[in-house]
Amino acid sequence: MTPDTGRPRLIDILPRSAVGLQLVRITRKGDKVRCEAIRFEEGFDAVELTLRRAAISGRVEVGKKGTTSHFADVLDSDGSIVATVALDRKSYSALKNRLMRCKVER
Repeated sequence: MTPDTGRPRLIDILPRSAVGLQLVRITRKGDKVRCEAIRFEEGFDAVELTLRRAAISGRVEVGKKGTTSHFADVLDSDGSIVATVALDRKSYSALKNRLMRCKVER
């Protein structure tokens, strides 16, 4: 837990098996728009660091998928989803355009 807010830290919540992220947003029509999955060579440490950096730009909350139209699926080495991270537009944009540089899947 962080002493200043009393909330759990990302490092305490994320599964240790996390090695990648896949950004997803839901359009006004309800369609899911997925970006290409990004796998980090450094594994868990890189996933956690990337999400901490995104949190500087906006909201990043593990396990809150249903409350937002922007989120990231946390992937393990097999490509299976092990957690979901809720994002706002600013943190989603920071991940997509600066921190992970991924393209929308077609």
